[in-house]
Amino acid sequence: MTNKRKSVHMGIVMLGFFLLLFVSVVVKTERCLAVSVQPILPKNQHNVEATYYDLRVTPGQEQELKLELINTSDVEQKVVIQINDATTNEKGDIDYSDRTSVAAKDDSLNISLKDIATTDPEISVPAKETKIATVRLKMPKDQFNGMILGGIKVISFEEKNTDKHEEKVYIVAVKLTETDVPVKAELDLLKLSPSQISGENVFKATIQNNQAINLEDIEYVAEVYTKESNELVQKTKVTGYRMAPNSTFIWTVKGEKQAFQSGKYKIHLTAKSQDTNQEWQWDEDVEFAQIKEEKNGNSIMGTDKKHLMFYTIISVITFVFLLVLLLVLLILRKRKEKRYKEAIYYEKKRRKRKQENAQRNGKSQVKGRKRRLPRNYQENN
Repeated sequence: MTNKRKSVHMGIVMLGFFLLLFVSVVVKTERCLAVSVQPILPKNQHNVEATYYDLRVTPGQEQELKLELINTSDVEQKVVIQINDATTNEKGDIDYSDRTSVAAKDDSLNISLKDIATTDPEISVPAKETKIATVRLKMPKDQFNGMILGGIKVISFEEKNTDKHEEKVYIVAVKLTETDVPVKAELDLLKLSPSQISGENVFKATIQNNQAINLEDIEYVAEVYTKESNELVQKTKVTGYRMAPNSTFIWTVKGEKQAFQSGKYKIHLTAKSQDTNQEWQWDEDVEFAQIKEEKNGNSIMGTDKKHLMFYTIISVITFVFLLVLLLVLLILRKRKEKRYKEAIYYEKKRRKRKQENAQRNGKSQVKGRKRRLPRNYQENN
């Protein structure tokens, strides 16, 4: 009985631990959603229907952009603010996050948002209050055509906890224009190079948009031929890609049916914007030999996701196992208590019967003695 109770108590403690852990994760996730961001659009908003800053500015103009930071939680929140230039990420999309560690400033970018915008890097927002964040703009004196594109990144997290998993990120795009002079994007193939990812031969095409205009709905096509026989080995097409102004995009092409073998290839690349109906074509030669494998951030990220999924599955299995164990122990305890109560009941019943039989036998013996008279009594009478 004592061992069973200890097991039940241990199961309850472990189950409570996992429930407490789960609740704490949920609470942390909810807390990190406490601060919301709302841009206050100024009078020089060019596109009044846009929810981001689309401003018509003038050379030398100075302006302050205001953002409402709304804290709906019961605790003070700390907010970090970053100014970032728009870039084109590996997925072929316009990215407003800080990518300076993986992508240097493009050599075609003359005026960047980071050069003309400043703000306070950190702001504390009291509980249940709203604060105004200010981004200060100072435009260059020389007029420019096209656009300056970037973003204001707002990261909110608890005052005493900077765990990256608790962050919530808001990004408000900033688009600045001075004229309506049309600017056409120009794509240029800067480099086509062989490489390896996880031991697999790939080639990387570095494509640059060297104009101050974004490009939408791009279709990339890569045709790979063997150089000796001119045989088409593979044709790869991707659609719906975008490019930020004055930015570079690296397109990684892998073997689809099978990995590219060592040898010499001819590559024909085509890029076409369905939005502007512009098209660019390039022809380059690539040779796959013994290439030193590079570190791939995406592979590392994939590994982290696998690890996270593994730990999640283990946690769920452990939780279910403990729950089943607790139910089994409770059922066994109930059964044992029932058997114990039944044993006590039958024991009491047996003792009662034994007492009744003893009393009945005692009465019978007393009656028997009264019928038998002493011999001296009979002789005297």
